[in-house]
Amino acid sequence: MATVIPFRAAHYNLDRYGREITRFVAPPYDVIDRAMEWKLKDDRLNITHVTLGGEDDAYRVAARRLQRWLEDEVLVCESDECFFVYEQTFTSPDGSPRIRSGISGLVRLEDFSEGIVMPHEKTIPRHKADRLELMRAVSGDIEQIFLLYDDPTGKLESLLAETRKNDAEMVFTDIDGVRHRILRISDPAKVETIRRSFEHAKLLIADGHHRYETALAYRRELREKDCPQGVAACDYVLATLVSFRNPGLVVYPTHRLVQKVDPALLRALPKKLEHEFELRKCDGAGELAKAVENSRILAFGVWILDPETYIFATPKEARGSVNPIEDLSVWIVQEKVLKKLLGYSDNMLDTKVNIEYVKGTRPTRELMESGEFQACFFVKPPSIDQVMAIAQTGQKMPHKSTYFYPKIWSGALLYLFGTDPVKQ
Repeated sequence: MATVIPFRAAHYNLDRYGREITRFVAPPYDVIDRAMEWKLKDDRLNITHVTLGGEDDAYRVAARRLQRWLEDEVLVCESDECFFVYEQTFTSPDGSPRIRSGISGLVRLEDFSEGIVMPHEKTIPRHKADRLELMRAVSGDIEQIFLLYDDPTGKLESLLAETRKNDAEMVFTDIDGVRHRILRISDPAKVETIRRSFEHAKLLIADGHHRYETALAYRRELREKDCPQGVAACDYVLATLVSFRNPGLVVYPTHRLVQKVDPALLRALPKKLEHEFELRKCDGAGELAKAVENSRILAFGVWILDPETYIFATPKEARGSVNPIEDLSVWIVQEKVLKKLLGYSDNMLDTKVNIEYVKGTRPTRELMESGEFQACFFVKPPSIDQVMAIAQTGQKMPHKSTYFYPKIWSGALLYLFGTDPVKQ
């Protein structure tokens, strides 16, 4: 069902710069704040000069810079079509070491209606408009989509384990201390094994919903301009694919912080929650966050600054809904609290009006302690099985329901349409 093929990757010139590429790479565009952007752009060859635009975010400037890098051989293209293994070594929150590995290649774009590539989260229109502007300018994928697949045979996991024993083509350590290794797979037999293994697979977008939908929009644009309707470069998107059985696959929570809410609504919130939820008071934010994290049942936490409130909440009625989305902590908070009790509309949530989605407990606590927000809702992350079950129903979870860690970084591998014509 899915079409996954090798490609002629563009990457930084390893003969010139060596395999250590930390100076060149960057996190995905949507997790880079202004301070990090300035720091990354201190290096004139860092990929953020393309992913985040040029002067005044003019992507045509970024595109000219990318072309100059190709002409000056700062970037070079592989001579052969290859797959790559993308390995990440990191420490999980409980202190245990983890290794997550996946396969980087090209995935044929499929409309969601086909049921081959499945989304699981809603997207924000202005983010897609920004990514479309970049794609129009550079005519290629400078960043990757992160996809999940099922591998019940373990065949691909075995191939990955075997390949990981080899020396890496590229290595770098990111700002969180995650060690990344990129290894080439060029052996024809292994390439064919990978390609055939995905022929009956369905793929789930773990990260990169905006970029995938942007790729679909860009393809539609080109086809309307008489781009060939058959297999062409714009029919594919660059992705790293990870088995959802991979032991290194981790999902972290994305908490909700609110501001500019009527204080009377927040004061009345605990009493109103009593109608549907069992409430237990906690002694502080740390205890509350830990209670939600360790809960074996559906739960969320409420932290209100004024009056100082720390409440652990669980539904009074036993869960196990016919609709799996209703068993998500993020769905309960969105539908039963933010919309029903605090007056948030779908449009406010879609456009991030008076709400912020924050990844991880420590950054959430720091923001709350700054006094910028009135209240915080700690949520449990969905399990991989929940994400897959909801995607298969055709539903989309609330914005920022999942945070797959670590991120697939940008700049190690690029897919440029003009340099890699795809053969049928």
